[in-house]
Amino acid sequence: MLRLTSDARSDTRKIDQINDAVAAFLNDRFGSGDGPMARLDRWTQQSIAVKNQAKRALVLEANDPTERCYATLIQEINLEAESGIYFATPAGNAVQLQRLAGESGMSGRLFQHLAEVAPIVFLNELRIADGKCELVWASIEARYDRANLDAEVSELILMHLMEMEDEAADMTDRLRSTFYAYHENRIRQLCALPPLLDDRTAQHLTEVVVDLLERASSRGHRTSSTIGRTQIPRQET
Repeated sequence: MLRLTSDARSDTRKIDQINDAVAAFLNDRFGSGDGPMARLDRWTQQSIAVKNQAKRALVLEANDPTERCYATLIQEINLEAESGIYFATPAGNAVQLQRLAGESGMSGRLFQHLAEVAPIVFLNELRIADGKCELVWASIEARYDRANLDAEVSELILMHLMEMEDEAADMTDRLRSTFYAYHENRIRQLCALPPLLDDRTAQHLTEVVVDLLERASSRGHRTSSTIGRTQIPRQET
């Protein structure tokens, strides 16, 4: 049951608003002629839409929809960050990724190291692409586009569930800052690239990520009053 207010009519109205907002968002993303989602075949578009509509239904049926949505958002931004770290550049198209470039632990230049990263992180893709990094790049971009859409749907639902939309946006920004910094640090360690974080900050960042993912897997063992309060580690100067 949707636990938003004590007024059943108000809850029904809120559910209708969320349903309409998600449908409009998906239609816009799939209908934008120059967008990556619009270039997908019709079957794939339908599959993505069905999955996100099902997610929306599960969130609204949860005992605590806000906590369930936040848990889902954590998992989706984690997946988005795995490929999004290569797109978080000052000159990137997405404003949300432009803001990440320059954050503690984010270089905004990881894409320049794809030739070093691909043989370690994207070995299967590199083999399929016959060693051509530009084809590996296309695979990374497709993975990011899909993960980003899923995360944006959850963010949209969260904005409607919470009383203050700005608070939901700030929470999403903090999650992105955390997971993007974590995954860039992980890739730099794995590929022997120069680190951006000292050992102490990197360890704290890992602990924060582990805590977030454990929270997401518990799905509602914590109350919504604690949402968004995890502090993101900052590099000491």
